Amino acid sequence: MVAPSVRVPDTLGQTLHQLALANGLAKRGIDITLICRYDSNNADTSNLSPNLKFIPIVDPRIPFERIIFTRISYQKVLTELKTGEYDLVHDRGYIFAGSGVRAASEAGVRSVLQVDDNWMRSELSATRIAKLWPYNEKAIRSCREQIEKADSGFTVSTVLREQISKWNPKANNFTVIQNGYENDLFSPDVEPLGLRERLGLKGKIVVFVGALGPWHGTDELVEIAKLNPELNVVVAGGGYGKNLPELANLFHIGRLERADVPRLLVEADVGVAPYPNVDYGFSPLKIYEYMGCKLPVVATSLPSVREATQGHALLVKSGQMADAVAKILKNGKLLDELSESAYVYASSRRTWDNTIDKTIKLYQETI
Repeated sequence: MVAPSVRVPDTLGQTLHQLALANGLAKRGIDITLICRYDSNNADTSNLSPNLKFIPIVDPRIPFERIIFTRISYQKVLTELKTGEYDLVHDRGYIFAGSGVRAASEAGVRSVLQVDDNWMRSELSATRIAKLWPYNEKAIRSCREQIEKADSGFTVSTVLREQISKWNPKANNFTVIQNGYENDLFSPDVEPLGLRERLGLKGKIVVFVGALGPWHGTDELVEIAKLNPELNVVVAGGGYGKNLPELANLFHIGRLERADVPRLLVEADVGVAPYPNVDYGFSPLKIYEYMGCKLPVVATSLPSVREATQGHALLVKSGQMADAVAKILKNGKLLDELSESAYVYASSRRTWDNTIDKTIKLYQETI
């Protein structure tokens, strides 16, 4: 499994997702070697399967670092494949990547390409350089070539598969495998974090968990607080140099330990997932985690979010979340119905076991 953009340990979604997937497959008896930016001195291995081992690559932490770690991972994969011990290469793709599918193609080993989001849209939101023609042309070529070299692949939503098929029609044959959540960790039965007492909060709590990146509509969190001063808006997460304004009812508590996230969620009354009016094709981990803790969800109505929630969340147009949150919190019957249906849906259809079942099936078909 080739994931050079992933850093272990870390609290970002890409790390949590990839590690859960790798560990879940290993627990099913598959020998997984994960190539990533792995820090053995700080990583918690207590819950990891003995079938999962790591090959670390350098973590340069400099501009354009992916050029460095992509090249190194390509060399690492080639070296590993020469041992002849591998049946498959699973490559977590990203823009200007493809070290896994490229090395597999050269070594004559079958490969699966994983696509988690619309790489081009993410790149355009992250850097202005992506709009320049030479850069843009090379980026699209990278996307097209990764799909071409893979023997099979999967996207995390039907919406995303349709989007990336414009880069290369071969992606029309990719499987759709939605993300999952850790139902052993995210449960309505966990002990509350005690944030209400610690911060002296009175009234309802609206929670958002995630990075303050451009792919999240974090401006709407501010609007919820401004337009509803009787509500407490709690934001857990950070990064990307974005600071939230100081408001009396807006609490940015930073990143939490993984085990503390569900303890926060069970204290809240509503979980929100705002997005800008751009669809990246996500399969949002945060939404499944909210649902797993029996938390009613209000999210932006994008095609991929509708696909992910299947009618078990209140979806609103971008920019209308503040009003929707205020209304739903006054409707106890709707809150109860949403929390119950969300929990049943997530716990039966969106656990990692479901995701891993489909991943193993794809492996078997590819081999």
